[in-house]
Amino acid sequence: MNNITHNSIVAISIDKLCNGYPEIPPFGPSEDYPEFNKFVRCSQNSNTVYPLFRNLLKEMGLDRDNFNKPEWNPFGEFISPGNKVLIKPNFVKHVNPGPGDLFSMITHGSIIRCALEYAALALKGEGEIVVGDAPIQSADFSQILKKTNLIEICKYVEKTWNVLVKIIDFRLSTISVDSNHRVISERQMQGDRTGYHEVDLAPFSMLGPLDNHCERYRVTNYDCETMVKHHNKKKHEYLIPNIVLQTDIVINLPKLKTHRKVGLTASLKNLVGINGHKDWLPHHRVGAKCEGGDEYKHFSVLKKIKTHLVEDIDKKPFDKLNFLRYAIVRGIGRILRYVAKDTFEEGSWYGNDTIWRTVIDLNRLLIYADKKGRLTETPQRKLLTVVDAIVAGEGEGPLEPVNRNCGILVGGVNPVAVDTVLSLLVGFDYKKIPLIKNGFNLEKWPIANFSCEELDIRFKSRKWDTVSINSVIPPFNFIPPSGWRNHIEKCL
Repeated sequence: MNNITHNSIVAISIDKLCNGYPEIPPFGPSEDYPEFNKFVRCSQNSNTVYPLFRNLLKEMGLDRDNFNKPEWNPFGEFISPGNKVLIKPNFVKHVNPGPGDLFSMITHGSIIRCALEYAALALKGEGEIVVGDAPIQSADFSQILKKTNLIEICKYVEKTWNVLVKIIDFRLSTISVDSNHRVISERQMQGDRTGYHEVDLAPFSMLGPLDNHCERYRVTNYDCETMVKHHNKKKHEYLIPNIVLQTDIVINLPKLKTHRKVGLTASLKNLVGINGHKDWLPHHRVGAKCEGGDEYKHFSVLKKIKTHLVEDIDKKPFDKLNFLRYAIVRGIGRILRYVAKDTFEEGSWYGNDTIWRTVIDLNRLLIYADKKGRLTETPQRKLLTVVDAIVAGEGEGPLEPVNRNCGILVGGVNPVAVDTVLSLLVGFDYKKIPLIKNGFNLEKWPIANFSCEELDIRFKSRKWDTVSINSVIPPFNFIPPSGWRNHIEKCL
């Protein structure tokens, strides 16, 4: 179960009646489970997440022979007493400005509670657990903690299981914005107090083939001058918290969402949150495709002017002339609605050839970087993913998704395998999603040493392949982001 690169098992757990989450924290189980040996208080409130989570672990085959017995220890297959465990949820932002609610965007606290409980059970009072993420720069981490009830959950698990549980915001800087998304303040953060390592993947970075256009790397709303210092013809480096590199096991808890820049976000994309500075993460290349960019498809003078003005604002967020720049940007935006050859901007379309490379780099370094941030030839830590798709997000994700009730959890060891199965379940063609397609069969620091045809899908105690699974679970047929519509769907 522990061999990340060769493990093609993906488990699915479904409860069609589970279309939401428990409301009363700390989201304890609504029945007594024998493995907890009366340590865990049984909640008087309904909780359909716990049985769904337990069933997923059973489908994955974790300590199968002891299921429903007092000695059942599912995470014991990869967590030993004394280990350091990182739980990595998706905490991208504290509010959904779109038509959906917050929990179509971020991992719900009840999912985190389940992962914490079984990790603590495996540690047996020895070791520590860290819950950490790096949301976007304008996210209010305190609000995320409040809305997920994470502090209460962690305190309960810590007291119940006598194991240290920490919460860390991995970001090293944040901003506050007004109602018009204008920066009103900046703040330097402590992040991981044990420090950070610069992990350089050059000359084997997936970004290497784009080196001739490295000066074009951008991430929206961040200063582009910082980017080129860390991604250029000599190096491709990421800033990774020491606590991430020190962990023995990472439990990845992403939210299933559509994504404007990569098409679909789940296991692989969630690792963007293990980097301390977002402006070390190339998301797209400025300009049109014919210029060496992938910001949009067709050349446009108006789009170039608009991008230039936005970058001036990002470089000088408190400049007195920004009110004028904002006005011109809005004016150009209105004109583009009528004259633009394509509606794409900020790399939010199927032609984005940059961000998938960044994400694969991050997955490779998580697997192969040692505790000093040096890339090795063998996996350095274990990985388990459980995807929260009880309520997923479709449409203009990841920041403005619409709620999609699915009542499903999907889990596995290999992130490429998990995301491939998820693409099937939402009705997308993984071969049209560069992030997933290119995750297979990498020569250097591979993630998945198997093909899509070799996936071992477990559902209702049976094995399925990628062809037969949709005969028993019809695709949910998610609405893609506008920049991917009529391109990513499997039926086309």
